[in-house]
Amino acid sequence: MPRRGMIDRNAIAAALVGLVALGAGAGEAAAEFKAASVSVYIPSGIGGGYDAYGRLAARHLGRFLPGNPAMVPKNMTGAGGIVAANYLYNVAPRDGSAIALFMAGAPFEPLFGNTQAKFDPLKFNWLISLNRLVNIAIFWHESPVRTPADFFKDQVLIGSSGGGDSSTEVYARLLNNLVGTRFKIITGYTGNGDVMLAMERGEVWGLVGTELSSLRATRPDWIRDRKVRIVAQIGLINSPDIPDVPQGLDLIKDPDGRKVFEILLARQENGRPFALPPETPPDVVATFRQGFAAMAKDPAFLADANNLRADIVTASGKEIAALIAKTYASPRELVERATIEFKKAAGGR
Repeated sequence: MPRRGMIDRNAIAAALVGLVALGAGAGEAAAEFKAASVSVYIPSGIGGGYDAYGRLAARHLGRFLPGNPAMVPKNMTGAGGIVAANYLYNVAPRDGSAIALFMAGAPFEPLFGNTQAKFDPLKFNWLISLNRLVNIAIFWHESPVRTPADFFKDQVLIGSSGGGDSSTEVYARLLNNLVGTRFKIITGYTGNGDVMLAMERGEVWGLVGTELSSLRATRPDWIRDRKVRIVAQIGLINSPDIPDVPQGLDLIKDPDGRKVFEILLARQENGRPFALPPETPPDVVATFRQGFAAMAKDPAFLADANNLRADIVTASGKEIAALIAKTYASPRELVERATIEFKKAAGGR
């Protein structure tokens, strides 16, 4: 049975009770914040989405902190973001001179028994998430798939780069296993771009689990010219950008099966979350929250994000902490089932 990592059940209860206090003092200045520079740890290598968001924040956040400290991006790769999370929890200074961007799923690794994760996510000081991952199921306009009901008819040909842990494979397998969809996954493509070319050639009909922001960035004409249908979205809540697109979660009628999927979907809800280490002084935490909130509305920041085609959809530190606490408070048997289902989907069984 999966180990619950370093998580204390009493800490979960305390976090749930005390969430209201997370925003306390967010509008107050942090008299104790005096760092001349702030290291911004990024959990991936140079290039790619996480690096783009980390460096975007590093370029602008200093203007919204006392003394305009230099923001120094530092890439710290390894273990799907766990190396950076471990560093922030166990090593980084607690004075505001170090923050980290997390990979979306990293805060949930202890919940699923990953013994490499040497941290308690309930003790981080969550600041903001700059993006919400909106995964979607898209199908070529000439394919026979028009609504989620078509997921259950015959075999539905979709493409994936394979590798087991790809979202374009995992979500399709989870739906196959939990609700009985009939996705036939054609693997071996080098990436989503290669799958999209295969869709144009008619080799496969669609993609399940690609990101809406990625589609906008790489194939804007597909949406504009209706070359693809966005048949379903896969998340905890509907995206305001596609509010009328059916929710994949609603396909699961079994209450426990739905809760299992919700546990797994929590991993993607806050796509670019930033945090300070545990035990950082409350006024320093408040200043960073205030600074991030101001930055996220700043015209220069938003223009820079637009140039990068980086969608900005924010969640507050309080909202991030609330979702983590709720997910960690899930019944143990459902967490264990979620762990098993994820491993099955990632392993292709």
